[in-house]
Amino acid sequence: MLPVSLMWQDLGGLEGGGVRRFMVRLPSGDRYWTVLDDDLQIVGCADEYLRHLRFGRDCSEGTTSAYASSLALFLNWCQMTRRDWQGAGTALGSFILWLRHSPSPDSPQVLIGPGTAPARGERRINAVLAAVRGLLS
Repeated sequence: MLPVSLMWQDLGGLEGGGVRRFMVRLPSGDRYWTVLDDDLQIVGCADEYLRHLRFGRDCSEGTTSAYASSLALFLNWCQMTRRDWQGAGTALGSFILWLRHSPSPDSPQVLIGPGTAPARGERRINAVLAAVRGLLS
């Protein structure tokens, strides 16, 4: 295995609970973002997809950062709802509801009703779904 440098990045107001995005610096100096679990272990499915985006499809480091944040939300939701990430595609409606109305990325609580503002807007939700659909495909 190649030596890599993992640097935790404070999400600074960005979303993410137990599963977090992390920047990886390769010996070549190239960087990309990945996802680590609660035990600070690389989440293999997300890492493989994010490396493919960065180096296989020549996406920018910023793209992997945004996608890593989105995948962290999805994988946190999978953990909270006890779903396997591979089978969670059949429950994307529930995930969208959670994205729209959960006040915290590490809470299964959904707040809906008259006068309750959405926690995330349509643009953010669509960006998250683009990353999730890429992972699931």
